[in-house]
Amino acid sequence: MTIIEQTASTFLVQRKEMRWLIGLAWHHRLEITLPAGGHQEPGETIAETAVREVLEEAGVRCRLLPLPLPSRFPQRLIGVPWWIADVPAGPDNHTGAPHVHRDHVFVAEPDGDYSDDAESEVQWFTAEDLAHADGVSEDSRIQGMEILAILQRHAERDIN
Repeated sequence: MTIIEQTASTFLVQRKEMRWLIGLAWHHRLEITLPAGGHQEPGETIAETAVREVLEEAGVRCRLLPLPLPSRFPQRLIGVPWWIADVPAGPDNHTGAPHVHRDHVFVAEPDGDYSDDAESEVQWFTAEDLAHADGVSEDSRIQGMEILAILQRHAERDIN
């Protein structure tokens, strides 16, 4: 029987001078740049996991973003995972055997000031920078590039 653990990863995004940037953090144990993320804790929704992990790892509160919808959509939107992926995982500090992380991938904007006690510093990338950055996990690069493309297309549609 396969062990499945619920995890959340959160790509931070911000818009600067008509361009979207994506924020990733250095993961000390894995020695690679990734979105903030980790395991769901008991009593926590997966969205709460996403927000908590950003606060712990990046040192900033965040606001989860819903999938882009038409700009004139009249209802209040709630942040949900953009994707859910089953990711094979080796033994880690949660499970001593190979298992699967059912990763709920969120997108969020920073919502406040950064704390000095963050586990990692956020590195911000344009799409061009992300395409060629060293030390970024390939999964994160693929997802990050797609997120930036979606946000850019949505922003251009709003302008026109």
